[in-house]
Amino acid sequence: MTMHAHPGWDPHRLRQLHDATAPPSAEQLMPANTDIDLLWTGDGLARGLAEMTRDKRPPRFLPVSGPSLGSAAERWLMARTCQRRVATVGQLVDDPLVRGFEERVDALRRMSDILGGTDVHALSITELRITVRLLRTGIHNDIHQARLYAVAAELARLAGWAMYDVGQYGAAQRCWLVALRAAHEAGAPALGANVLRCMAEQATWYGQPADAVTLLQSAQAGARSVLSAIERAVIAADLAVAHSRTGHRVEAAAATTLAYSLINEVRPERNPPYMYWAGRKDISFAAGEALLSGGDPDRAIPHFQAALDDLDGLDDEFPRNRVEFLTRLGVAHVRTGGADRAIALGHEAITHAATIDSGMTRRDIARLCQEIEQAGHAGAAALVDHARRALGPAEVAAASS
Repeated sequence: MTMHAHPGWDPHRLRQLHDATAPPSAEQLMPANTDIDLLWTGDGLARGLAEMTRDKRPPRFLPVSGPSLGSAAERWLMARTCQRRVATVGQLVDDPLVRGFEERVDALRRMSDILGGTDVHALSITELRITVRLLRTGIHNDIHQARLYAVAAELARLAGWAMYDVGQYGAAQRCWLVALRAAHEAGAPALGANVLRCMAEQATWYGQPADAVTLLQSAQAGARSVLSAIERAVIAADLAVAHSRTGHRVEAAAATTLAYSLINEVRPERNPPYMYWAGRKDISFAAGEALLSGGDPDRAIPHFQAALDDLDGLDDEFPRNRVEFLTRLGVAHVRTGGADRAIALGHEAITHAATIDSGMTRRDIARLCQEIEQAGHAGAAALVDHARRALGPAEVAAASS
């Protein structure tokens, strides 16, 4: 992306906000879908979980796209009913024990809104290691075993989300592929659909929106009969953004309309625990992002503002969301000639970003800094300096070109 200098602005400042998460060039990297055929064999899941939970530093992977990524969803859709093997000796796994794991997973989900990706990954892998041991050696009936596999799926999904946060996109995909397989083993198609949704979000934001459409449509097809209203609403909202980024504005508008319709059907008591974070704010944000991506920032602004207004009622529970909403609203203002407003939103976003160790927030701020810099606004230099002081020059990721 070309940078346009203006008086008082050093074009090298933004480059100093560089993503430090790129793997060393000398490291031999494997595609994230390496041995995916084995993952779906009888003992493939055990192998995949063992890879994730080994003590040594986890391997890095290259992210995949196109058919290599879509084949994961296809395998999930076509896989036969799982055949579980029950251990005859080992620790008794009863309802209180399984419920304890489920409660800790729920707590970890919520901690991910406050902790950064590195800490969440470490905690997820620790919990997953114990869960895997119980699956391998414990005495449990089919119901408890299925619930443990669901726990494993969620822990692997959270580990993937943590890798996504720190910018290790191939490692994130690898975790999600294992999570998808574990969700199938648990007999939990809604969990699998949520894994595909996470994979789709990364694909949407980092250059493969067409892949995201495929993943989201597969999520709908594979779990349509069991998805709650909130899950269907969020998938529709994500489809709106993905369609917009592929240039399909009619489909994007239809998906936005569907998402707003579905959010009105939501009954919170029916929401699955892993969707605790989702609400009208997320539908409004996605509607704004679809319009912004489609070249209509004026119409996007009210949706972004509505998302922030809804978030205000949740206090400071979601600092990562707040940074995302503020920065995308800022980008919309820049594109409508309101750079002064965007500068103010940027400073507010940086203040909130300093409360969470998140690569996502740094990437969001860097994108806004680039937009303001390209608009030639004199306040861009002070904004970047604020980001460097608050977040660290090597920790703020450069925006995607």
